[in-house]
Amino acid sequence: MFEMLLRELTLIMAQVHDSLMRLNDGFELRLGDKDLHFVIMALAAMLLFFLVHAVFRRLAKWSITAVSFIYVFTVMTVLGFAIEIGQRISGTGEMDFADIVAGLYGVLAFFAVYTAYRLLAMGVHALLGKNRKPKSSK
Repeated sequence: MFEMLLRELTLIMAQVHDSLMRLNDGFELRLGDKDLHFVIMALAAMLLFFLVHAVFRRLAKWSITAVSFIYVFTVMTVLGFAIEIGQRISGTGEMDFADIVAGLYGVLAFFAVYTAYRLLAMGVHALLGKNRKPKSSK
């Protein structure tokens, strides 16, 4: 499933690239590949920044843990790709998309255990906190 999604995204990006190159040529902008990457990546980054910023602001009101998880999951995804690309370049292993998926499943599994522990601890704390008698002030 993930491989099919990655292939589809790659095909879409190739079509977008071809369309941008045709627009560049059609308007005779004379922008090179590096110039187009500069502009398109900058515009995409700003659009993504405003979208992510809005989402993270809402999440931060609910739980900073959710923001931290999204950040860590993103970094681990990039790291997974970097490791696989590094293995391909160095010849130290086989570049395999399934390895990335397995690593990310590990991140999700360990985070699920952590979340269950936190929920249990919060539940116990809430139960013990309700049973305590308030200290009287003298």
